[in-house]
Amino acid sequence: MIKIIYGEKGTGKTKQMVDGANASVTECKGSIVYIDKDSNRMHDLAREIRLVDASHFGIADQKSFVAFVKGMIAANYDVERIYIDGLYKIVCSDLANMAEVYDGLEQIAEDFSVDFIITASCAKENLPAFVAKYVG
Repeated sequence: MIKIIYGEKGTGKTKQMVDGANASVTECKGSIVYIDKDSNRMHDLAREIRLVDASHFGIADQKSFVAFVKGMIAANYDVERIYIDGLYKIVCSDLANMAEVYDGLEQIAEDFSVDFIITASCAKENLPAFVAKYVG
């Protein structure tokens, strides 16, 4: 499953994401991962959540990000939920051109039963169709 938290910059997407991640600690049986462009959320997240600072891993594009996520799952078979904040900054692309990464994450979600919660800096009416289908 993929869920999108959307809104313009400054509308509280990251706070909603952090709150959701922290709340999921009590409901998830597997591991929870929070991927961000830096480590600024280190003190905001519950200690049970694995914060991954993507800037340390040389992720240059959508394909390398999908491979990175697959590698995380291969190394830790019980990853249940992955929160991704600022995906467009991590893969250095704007939202309109990110179909490849969303397709890759959808396949991972299906193959490995991993839930993804992703922020998208965009108003609902401007979300590309490949993203809008994940808005619940």
